[in-house]
Amino acid sequence: MTAVEAPTAAASLPGARFLPRGGCVLVVRLSALGDIVFALETIAALRRERPDVAIDFLVEDRFRALLQGHPDLRQTLVYPRRRKLAIAGSLLRLATRRYDVVLDVHGNLKSAMHVLAVRSTHKVGPQAPGAREGAARAYSLAVPMPTPLPHRADIGHRLLAAIGLSGTPCPPTLATPPAPPEFAALPRPRVFLHPGTSAFAAFKRWPSDRFAELARRLAASDVQVLVGFGPGERDLAAPALAAAPSARAVDGEALGLLGMAGVMRACEVVVAADTGPLHLGAAVGARTVALFGPKDHLRYGPRGHGGVRHEVLWHDVPCRPCRRRDCASPQCVLGIEVDAAEAAVRRQLAEAAR
Repeated sequence: MTAVEAPTAAASLPGARFLPRGGCVLVVRLSALGDIVFALETIAALRRERPDVAIDFLVEDRFRALLQGHPDLRQTLVYPRRRKLAIAGSLLRLATRRYDVVLDVHGNLKSAMHVLAVRSTHKVGPQAPGAREGAARAYSLAVPMPTPLPHRADIGHRLLAAIGLSGTPCPPTLATPPAPPEFAALPRPRVFLHPGTSAFAAFKRWPSDRFAELARRLAASDVQVLVGFGPGERDLAAPALAAAPSARAVDGEALGLLGMAGVMRACEVVVAADTGPLHLGAAVGARTVALFGPKDHLRYGPRGHGGVRHEVLWHDVPCRPCRRRDCASPQCVLGIEVDAAEAAVRRQLAEAAR
């Protein structure tokens, strides 16, 4: 008879075969804002099941501030996206680091370059089509993904399941400060409108004049309207601020991403297109009305946690969803009427008041 050793305490840890007690994990998600928020679910789920491990996060420099003071991270490593010499230095520094597990929740050529640079026994990422541009060749464990692909946040949970954790979704954590007094003292209910998107995603925008009409209607019924904008988006916010004189401007460039998220936390509802601030609002617990266009909301929509339900609006056209990066006439979002957006906001306000 062959003797069987009793399992050690370390072996009983979730994922112990990949991740020893007190081990180190690197999570790679370079961009964009909404996807980094989704990746924070992976961080939270890993911390929930393995509080003993050290977790580092590799991110592009333009999003580093979002991770400032994050309670679950040991260190934020920065990829300097636009400086070629600095990029080379970043890869060389990564080559000096050793991790027990690297989780690539980004899954493209750029992230795969960083995964290859790091020393690790276990380099884990999604199989194609979850990984693109041949990124799966960088992994020692390429995890199969279902068809159709799951929500972007669920890719990280599937990677955790592949290394022996539960893979159960978990709300993300953000180190948001309290809303500044000038916003915290505003009357309730509060609705946060964010008319902008990045210039790259301009074809996802809901027209500014419709945000203005929505602001006017809400303010006329004693709803406190806040209008947020990031760098270069002030002109997009101006019509809504002009249409509702009681509306308050929220300058995201001055407050920073975490500061803007803190203001959103103090609001009942956030209204935005398919853009990063929408997911910031959902991450801090606000109800959202998502004005979607070309993207599939089942893969990119706001995440609901703790019983919070979000409303996603779009205009149904035969070509939606699509993978285009530009469109001369995006009827999928242009077809959303103000009446529909207002009704969704009022439903969310009613839910929040219960």
